[in-house]
Amino acid sequence: MRSGKSTYGLAMLMAAAMLAGCAAGGGGAGNQAGGGTEASGAARAGDEAKASGGDQPGGEEASGGSGRESSRGSETAPYLWDVHTTQELMAADYLMYRVNCGAAEDTGGETGLYQTADDQPYGADAGTGKQWGYRPADYMEAVEDDTGEDLTRYRWEIAEGAEYDPEQTGFYYDFEVPGGTYEVTLGFYNPFSARTVTAVAEDQTVMEDQKILKYKLTENAFYTTVTDGSLQLKVYNPDRGKDAMKDPVLSYILVRAVPEYTADLLKQLLEQTEIPENVIPDRQTMRYTAGSYEAFSEQYQAAEALAQKEDAPEEEYRKQYMALKDAYDGLEEIKVYDSFLPGKKWTDDEGNLIQAHGGQVQRLTVTDPATGQTSEKWWWVGEDKTNGSSRSGICAYSSDDLYNWHYEGIVMRNVESRAQLDEEEYFTSLYADYTPEQKDNVFTCLDAGSAIIERPKLIYNEKTGMYVLWFHADGPTETSDSSYAAASAGVAVCDTPYGPFQFIDRYRLNTCPPDQEDKYPESRGMARDMNLFVDADGTAYIIYSSEENLTLYISKLNDEYTYLAVPPEQAVYGRDYIRLFPGAQREAPALFVRDGGYYLMTSGCTGWAPNQARYYRADSVLGEWENCGDPCVGDDNHTTFESQSTCIFQVGDDYIYMGDRWNSEDLKNSRYIWLPIEFDEAGNMSISYTDEWKLP
Repeated sequence: MRSGKSTYGLAMLMAAAMLAGCAAGGGGAGNQAGGGTEASGAARAGDEAKASGGDQPGGEEASGGSGRESSRGSETAPYLWDVHTTQELMAADYLMYRVNCGAAEDTGGETGLYQTADDQPYGADAGTGKQWGYRPADYMEAVEDDTGEDLTRYRWEIAEGAEYDPEQTGFYYDFEVPGGTYEVTLGFYNPFSARTVTAVAEDQTVMEDQKILKYKLTENAFYTTVTDGSLQLKVYNPDRGKDAMKDPVLSYILVRAVPEYTADLLKQLLEQTEIPENVIPDRQTMRYTAGSYEAFSEQYQAAEALAQKEDAPEEEYRKQYMALKDAYDGLEEIKVYDSFLPGKKWTDDEGNLIQAHGGQVQRLTVTDPATGQTSEKWWWVGEDKTNGSSRSGICAYSSDDLYNWHYEGIVMRNVESRAQLDEEEYFTSLYADYTPEQKDNVFTCLDAGSAIIERPKLIYNEKTGMYVLWFHADGPTETSDSSYAAASAGVAVCDTPYGPFQFIDRYRLNTCPPDQEDKYPESRGMARDMNLFVDADGTAYIIYSSEENLTLYISKLNDEYTYLAVPPEQAVYGRDYIRLFPGAQREAPALFVRDGGYYLMTSGCTGWAPNQARYYRADSVLGEWENCGDPCVGDDNHTTFESQSTCIFQVGDDYIYMGDRWNSEDLKNSRYIWLPIEFDEAGNMSISYTDEWKLP
């Protein structure tokens, strides 16, 4: 849904006068162009929907009624098109109700034409006087969900331990509406477990055994006809049995009037959705994202062409009307930020989701390749999860304020085929000095079809003037088809942070010394989740999970930062590397220094699921590290506020925790959790959650 620009806005300009007319029985067809035709068209659509059960699944009589006192009005109610004009309804986007189920107070979101509250118990709306709402029951529990947004932020659930009647226990809503045909959309968002739900509207089963998936938004729309002034709805799960994890849930309800679709109606929509240009005059930048504006323009032109035909089939007008409306509603405004919003959608200055997962932020002095101007920028590198995996490459973003980010492109690309390295100019220039065997290795390590590239970290080498990019490089090997068989650390270099970075190789790293217990001797030198740290004296270190993620290592890098200080077979324990917390299963390391003390934050190993963080302190990087426990305050679920650490960086005298809230079902929509870190006088660190915050 677009933010800020909607046909709903026009509805609000007209609402007061219109609703006053409704209350007095005004707004008759006498003031409506073609009112009689529209009424007959809607009645025809209603008769067809009633006869067939609508276009919705199911059409048979419900097996169980509401079991509650009826809120129906008279046998016949004033007809929709005799109460409102087309212009009035179009201004409201035909939306009569937009219920944010379970929202106990005003969320500031949109509401329908007949409501002013997000949700309410059945009764008169305080603003419109319309009778609507849910039928309260002791088993109903309103839940707020931090993983949801807008209409998925709240939902109804069945209270734990409540007695469940398979035919009666559910959520009941009643809506006062004029007679007519309505499209009802039910929305379900549930992060816990899959289940099914069934819905009954106007005593007909309109949705049966609709499956709701974990962390997925599920919508189901159907048509229903109302003749007596009250639309009754029931949502339940008759197949719940004794499994409380199958309880029904309900996130939102949309009730829309169904018009007759004609050329005139399409022309009116064209007038309402016209956008002269997609530029903000004072900024000379795009007002909407390029993709959403392009999709809108295409549908607008198609609607203009169809509106010139006066005798097209009604279904053709309907399809084009809905296509234009959806494209208009889908216009995404480019957001300008002035604060951090942990866990919320975060877009760049072109309106696209930031794709820099498992990444790192730092302050760099960079030279713009287009202008040649040098300036200081915040620089963010991370994994591109656009395609649901990290196989699109490593992205970079730049910022002046840490709130608003500009996409600098993919600084290291994956390779689609071996031939690409010999044929595409991007790669032939980058690897001009590589032998065929070296190119074979590049393809193996960067193969978009099989290679894993995760947790990229970037450091600048002042001695060489080169930017060095390390990352967890994984994938199948000659002896294993497993995606995580290689278990190596990859490295690439470039003389500018803009790239393209030239891949050097991937390596296994240091191993357990003979006098210590190797927790996974079957595969020595493994390197997975990793990070980098450059100390004040210029010495660089790589921190990584090894021994099948059972043990953390810190290893010193060479002067060029492109390999270990000495090869593993020559490394001296305590001087060139150390092992940390053998068998503790820690990963996602983030190392930083403050007031001469070294801090290391890590997570446990639970796949994509979040877990409890721990942090450690030491007097030197390769010294003794003290376990200081969980730094998260108020994290009652012990999930690091549903995130996993990836970087901690300094801003002036302050430090910011940077984590990923992974969405394993839809990786590109994984969120970022940035939170301020506090320190007491003894140097103990703590992190508290807040929905919004700003830099000091």
